[in-house]
Amino acid sequence: MPAASLSVVVLISLIVSLTAPASGAQRQGSNATPAQLARDGQTALEEKRYADALSAFTAASRLAPRDATLLWLTGYSAYMLGQLTEARGPLEQALELNPQLTGASTVLAVVQYRLGRVADAVRTLEAGLKFAPKDRDLLDLLARWRPEVAAQGNYEARATHFSVRFQGPSDDLTARRIVEILEETYWRIGRLLNTYPTEPIPVVLFTQQQFRSTLAPDWATAYYDGRIKIPTDGALKDQAALKSALAHEFTHALVAQLGASAAPRWLNEGLAELLESDDFTRIERVLARHSRRFRLSELEQPFNGLSVDEASLAYAQSAFAVRKIVDLRGMSAVVSLLQAIARGLPFASAFQQSISMRYDEFSAMVERY
Repeated sequence: MPAASLSVVVLISLIVSLTAPASGAQRQGSNATPAQLARDGQTALEEKRYADALSAFTAASRLAPRDATLLWLTGYSAYMLGQLTEARGPLEQALELNPQLTGASTVLAVVQYRLGRVADAVRTLEAGLKFAPKDRDLLDLLARWRPEVAAQGNYEARATHFSVRFQGPSDDLTARRIVEILEETYWRIGRLLNTYPTEPIPVVLFTQQQFRSTLAPDWATAYYDGRIKIPTDGALKDQAALKSALAHEFTHALVAQLGASAAPRWLNEGLAELLESDDFTRIERVLARHSRRFRLSELEQPFNGLSVDEASLAYAQSAFAVRKIVDLRGMSAVVSLLQAIARGLPFASAFQQSISMRYDEFSAMVERY
């Protein structure tokens, strides 16, 4: 997603405008100025300590409430933590003050999209395009999202924790069943992790695409982009597979809302695979069919390019690695690891802090199985 990969250098280059705050106000009980706080935020962003960046930019924007750049960086930091609702306000304020902040338009559009407000996201991109008609991020996102707005019907089903839309003809029966399964999944996985999403999760049902089990991943649709996307044609005929697929995608949504999008792919996919069901023998059967093992370092990046057989092993080995963490330290250690990643700790440090074991030692142990 372009907004997630915006260069920190580009973002931070705008902080030079903050060296002379208009009000001259200082934070109560401190001599910190907006410029000093902005520099703290700059350092935190560069080191991927997004929680610290959010704290610094929020404090700075309180002292300089009409500085659009500070508001933009506040919203960006919240976005990188997965705090979508918190990100939206500062980004909207930044664009009210300076509609020419193209980067803020891009990030706000992505936030709106992930909250299920696709039409609003398109309008935000179109407004930004007036000031930057050749901006590649804006143009690429518009090319992808305009067809979605056109394809969506007027139907919208809302559950307590999910917002469901169709892409294709409406199918109320399937939508109601999927909502029921998702609500059950919300509470089941939430209890296991002692963590619950704080934002409504948008869900898109592709009613003209054939449902497929996650055992046969389709790289074009399986990647989580802020919405749970499920092909539903024939889904109710295999409700066990449907429940597994929804649990898998819900877990990705939860990891994203924890702000741990930078987690190695084996951790993200392994947790999702593990929480699909209580039946771990399915993972053991896959591992038993393969004599080879990936190094965990090979599974830190997306699994794109793997054959179906290789992908099956990658998912199984990832699930085994996460299961090993749970066996050693409990599920709370997995959550602690994700939270440490969200704070911007380097993964090896986050792993040792949360699991009380060096990452290279753990990798060697898993790869020997």
